[in-house]
Amino acid sequence: MDLNERKKLILQAIIDEYIGSAEPVGSRAVSKKHELGLSSATIRNEMADLEEMGYLIQPHASAGRIPSDAGYRFYVNSLMKRYKLGLETIEKLQHELAERVGMLDRTIKRAGFLTSVLTDYTTVVSAPVSERTEIKKIDLVPISDNAVMLIIVTRTVKNRLISTRLSFDECQKVAGILNACLREKSADEITMDTIHSIEAAISEKVPIEPKLIINVLHYVYEAVSELDDTEIYVQNAKSILQYPEYQDVNKARDIFTFLEDKQNLKKLIAGSGDDTEGVSAKIGDENDAEILKDCSLVTVNYSLDGKAVGKLGVIGPKRMNYAKVFASLDLISHEIDSLLGCFDDDR
Repeated sequence: MDLNERKKLILQAIIDEYIGSAEPVGSRAVSKKHELGLSSATIRNEMADLEEMGYLIQPHASAGRIPSDAGYRFYVNSLMKRYKLGLETIEKLQHELAERVGMLDRTIKRAGFLTSVLTDYTTVVSAPVSERTEIKKIDLVPISDNAVMLIIVTRTVKNRLISTRLSFDECQKVAGILNACLREKSADEITMDTIHSIEAAISEKVPIEPKLIINVLHYVYEAVSELDDTEIYVQNAKSILQYPEYQDVNKARDIFTFLEDKQNLKKLIAGSGDDTEGVSAKIGDENDAEILKDCSLVTVNYSLDGKAVGKLGVIGPKRMNYAKVFASLDLISHEIDSLLGCFDDDR
């Protein structure tokens, strides 16, 4: 159902209020702080409609409302106001980055740090990829009644012995599906959507245990990612602790453990916004990683000669200040693009 203008104004007011307070928002707060010209009773009825439509959630019977993932998504796509960074902030950022020209790795790390300062959220940045490791061919060869050899050809050859009972014909079918889906892909391009499509295709053609499919895909990813030396930098991870959403000790520990794992971060940042120009966001359940279901990930590519060579991302609560984060990433990515052009000219 399309939202009328009144519902849009109320939804925007609730999300703006919740971003700042982290507390459920009631009709009186909306009526008092946002000059909508509507009574509390009218706002309350509209909030009930927005909840029924899936844009709001009422965490407790007597509480106000908080945005759902769908509410945040509508806000980012349709309601978010343009945020303008101050001229002083822009000039200072340009100066800070320009000082690092000639030191590529320090420039990229500095860009991540400045993003974390601007947004006050955790940032993840991938260094430019010098050489992608791509899958050239995958073979499955039965070597006994209970064992199959998995052969993965990239710029090297990796073998893995798997305990399973598969016939030659079944091995050929599985290898055919794997090659059709993964040939010429790098570790960064093996997303959850890719994995799900492979699982479905293999299950349809070969009577094979789901666990075995997962193991095979894990070995393939491992073989490719071991050769991928892309550097990942994390900045301001401790910022998570200042938000009420992460006051639970176990939850905070799990997030920190996730952020310390380079392979997690490579998959995370690589699988976000690949087909999107400009800044994009994954909100709540849109994230593949279970640990980020209560978070949002906002990313942008940075480029050299029009080709994306790395990515900058911000991780924070779903109630993050999206307008400021989008504006910050847009600015910094353009600055990195310009600086990378300088590195290229120097060569």
